[in-house]
Amino acid sequence: MKSGGCKDSFIEWEKCIEEGEKNKEDIVEKCFEVTSALKKCMEAHSDYYAPVLQAEKAAREDLEKENEKVQGNEGLSSASNLVLWND
Repeated sequence: MKSGGCKDSFIEWEKCIEEGEKNKEDIVEKCFEVTSALKKCMEAHSDYYAPVLQAEKAAREDLEKENEKVQGNEGLSSASNLVLWND
């Protein structure tokens, strides 16, 4: 990541994360702007950063599928509880 067109954005992002962790701050909130800038830069240089962007997309899709499973199971669990209480 320290190569390519987003080197400076990555270094700023990395500094923000390290500082936030050191100070026990909420890094999502603290580093939102530098994270957004890094993501936009990577998308603008997608030819170079394609493997990273593809891995991020795959991870996001896996997380969404997992969330759907959990929500589906909670719905089934609630429905089962209703049946038990109605007996």
